[in-house]
Amino acid sequence: MPPPLIEPTTILDLLTWYRTNLCAARLYDPRENRVRFLPNVFIHLIKLTNKYGEEPRNLRIAMEEIRRGAIQFDVGRYDVQRAKELSWASLVATQPDFICENWQALGRGNEAFVKNFGIPDDSEFRVLICVVRGKLREVVTLFPRKKIGERELATKIWP
Repeated sequence: MPPPLIEPTTILDLLTWYRTNLCAARLYDPRENRVRFLPNVFIHLIKLTNKYGEEPRNLRIAMEEIRRGAIQFDVGRYDVQRAKELSWASLVATQPDFICENWQALGRGNEAFVKNFGIPDDSEFRVLICVVRGKLREVVTLFPRKKIGERELATKIWP
């Protein structure tokens, strides 16, 4: 059963929740590697875009604009599902069903943490991509996936 969804009223509320519950948390995967969420990754996690439909180039400036109220939740400028499901991120990081090599050809990161929040006949996978830095895993992105295929399972690292 997945954790309750977040129902943020403003983007600043969601950013505050993210910094408190994910960035400040000391999370460890089943292999005892620390999983760290960095503040600027927030923009990518919720797929925040500018008025041209692109992710902001300067994440530091975008974060500052959120803090001062210049960026708000606007319809079509962020992924509502990904924003609400940020509460699922710590469970994917700490209790994945399996961990495999990142299969995305153009993607950044080395490892993919995969957790199914659905049932076998109706899967609701969430994939957390991390960059490996020794015993540290830095989160790059988190996204939904309906199906995990043989290609992904062939590169399983854990268990």
